[in-house]
Amino acid sequence: MLDKIKKMLMKKENNPPLTDPRDTGEEKEWNDKSDAEQAEEIAAYEADQEEATAQNEFVEEEEITDLELEAAKERLALNREDEVTLVDGATELQPTDDEKNEMKNPSDFDEDYLEYSSEAVGFENREEQWNTYRLIANYIQDNESVLDFGCARGDFERFYQTEYGQELEYVGVDMNQQLINAGNKVYNEEVELICKDWFQLDKDIKGDWTININSSNIRYDADTVRDNKTYLQDTIKSMVEHSTKGSIVLLASDNVNLDDGLLSWNAGELLNWAQKEFGNVAIDHSFSAELFTLIIYKN
Repeated sequence: MLDKIKKMLMKKENNPPLTDPRDTGEEKEWNDKSDAEQAEEIAAYEADQEEATAQNEFVEEEEITDLELEAAKERLALNREDEVTLVDGATELQPTDDEKNEMKNPSDFDEDYLEYSSEAVGFENREEQWNTYRLIANYIQDNESVLDFGCARGDFERFYQTEYGQELEYVGVDMNQQLINAGNKVYNEEVELICKDWFQLDKDIKGDWTININSSNIRYDADTVRDNKTYLQDTIKSMVEHSTKGSIVLLASDNVNLDDGLLSWNAGELLNWAQKEFGNVAIDHSFSAELFTLIIYKN
């Protein structure tokens, strides 16, 4: 409601009512104009009318009384710090403190956000996060070790321990120092986490399986040489080099256009490339239309 009132105030202050050129009161002056001039002025007037009608549609079906407008003026005068006059004469209202808080990063005002939130590591909620981890865990047998590319806080280790009631030999790698710090804090440094570019891992750091859960759906690196496709392929090559049994990569599919800003990949193209590069590979698109898993088995 407040946003609507703000826009209405700006309209009332800056949009004077339109006048039909045929209703100027000067009939002789109008009649002296040529047919072409009259037609041009009428067309311009009708276009202005259409624009004004479209601008006022934001009010929808809800009426705003004069009393509500006056109350809104008082609220805006109290909350905004100042006003900026734009070139077209309109007035831009500065956001209130509450509105500014809504625009902040959640970690700015929720000190537990990085430590416990599923959103901080790319999931809508804990249920979605755990279901995704279950998908990956299906490929890992008892007593097999995991090297996690893009581990964030290292949640996969504690998920596995809780879900299957057994320890997991696990190492997580991520370039985000804040998330590594959050994982060390929440897990009391009991989960082995490394803050490093996965292309610079020591050769002797290996896992039976290397996993990458949605970490290749967005670029966090500062690499300006590799394009997205090359970066993904080089990541998978690095994963295979650091594994003894295989690699599992969960990726966003281009089957569904979500327009969410994430990178998406064509499962068929990636399968063809991986088969030529590694030989024994598979694609699993059964989890959802939005995601697919690339599994690479080492002979």
